[in-house]
Amino acid sequence: MKKFYARCFLISLSDGYMLFDSGYPADFNAVMSGWPHALYKYLLPVNIKPQDTCLSQLEKENIKAEEIKYIFISHFHADHIGALRDFPNAKFIYSKREYTRLKKLSVFKQVSKGFVSKFLPDDFESRAIYIEDLQVVHNEIFPVCCVLPFAKDIFVVSLPGHTTGQFGLWLPHENTLFAADSAWTKENFTEDALPHWIGLHFCDDVKAFRKTLELLKSLKNTRIILTHGDE
Repeated sequence: MKKFYARCFLISLSDGYMLFDSGYPADFNAVMSGWPHALYKYLLPVNIKPQDTCLSQLEKENIKAEEIKYIFISHFHADHIGALRDFPNAKFIYSKREYTRLKKLSVFKQVSKGFVSKFLPDDFESRAIYIEDLQVVHNEIFPVCCVLPFAKDIFVVSLPGHTTGQFGLWLPHENTLFAADSAWTKENFTEDALPHWIGLHFCDDVKAFRKTLELLKSLKNTRIILTHGDE
């Protein structure tokens, strides 16, 4: 069995901090007990210690949860939204279209899609900044590119396939792309090695996934940061 990291990332802004996803919470396995949520644990066993959570790691850096102003949600799989409840002051940036599609599903179908609504704060929707409402800018690399209103040098870019509404963050001034689950490892696009079948099972559109891998492969001078990469 191959081990994968489930990471989130801290981005420093001029007036605070933003997280790229939130990772798993300390109580993940307790929340996921019972049917049908235990199905997720069976397919993707999770080992999370309290000191490994995003919240604990931020505290070690003397950053309080209240200082996180924004959390960018690349997509709604549990390993990306699990710890949202730990950040009471954050605004959530995400695709309204993707969220609305998932919210309409039965609980079983939600879990089969990797979405666990129990991880969302009660006031989740009232703290939303929808990607669909952001200003679209012309870009020759990404099929969709929007600018964040509070950080004009950070762009929201579409990376479909793993989910239809997956987005990443592109920081061209740092030659960096936070690519979420566009690939599980860099070998997926550098060596044309597709992920394990479980990874493809949670893929909404394999054709779009392959196309996004080709896009990543074309970014020769860009640092590509993956959620599950082992670098």
